[in-house]
Amino acid sequence: MRTFRCTLCGLCCRASPISILPHEDYILRALARRLGVKYKSRPGYRVFDRRTGRDIALSYVMELIDGKCPFLREDNLCMIQNIYKPLICRSFPYVPKQVKYIISNELKFVFARVEYGVSGACPVIKEDKEVIMKLMSMTPYWHRMYFPQEYIAAMEMEEKRSLLLRLLSKLWASGIVDIDSSHSGARNTINLYELLRTYFPNLPYIMGLGETINRIRTR
Repeated sequence: MRTFRCTLCGLCCRASPISILPHEDYILRALARRLGVKYKSRPGYRVFDRRTGRDIALSYVMELIDGKCPFLREDNLCMIQNIYKPLICRSFPYVPKQVKYIISNELKFVFARVEYGVSGACPVIKEDKEVIMKLMSMTPYWHRMYFPQEYIAAMEMEEKRSLLLRLLSKLWASGIVDIDSSHSGARNTINLYELLRTYFPNLPYIMGLGETINRIRTR
């Protein structure tokens, strides 16, 4: 059975800014400093914390530098492939089409509903259109068959997103934060991952990031 095969064309690394999870912004900033690479990002979805008067960033957007990902080499290879490659890059072209954050004030709980789709920016998808259409007509699990590795990365992305939101909900239920979903745009913003590390020091290891952090430190 035919499955997706990346041709290393580099188009996805030049297409647009990419959405990353809070811990990934932390990791990529550290890598950029170590490697001497320009890096720019901005908060994505934010919620307001009435306790501190600042926003909490639940996602980030990594900007392109000079029209491409700052970690893209001249030979179209990723310079951080073996250190830490963002999950959305690993799942591409099977990527989140819509991420909707649901905030329950009554339950003091935050979670996300994510709808995945296939990016038409990838030339392989255009070439394999007939293969994909045939699989779609055969089984609702076509994406697992055509995107075996990419699907695994997508599931890991959602597991980590869910974990971060559950821990944020725990802080909310404990009264450490007081989330107001109707307000954002505060002057100061804190990365959700960095906020959680204050109260859950073992978070990097809970998330399976121990080896990644060690690799960064030894660069």
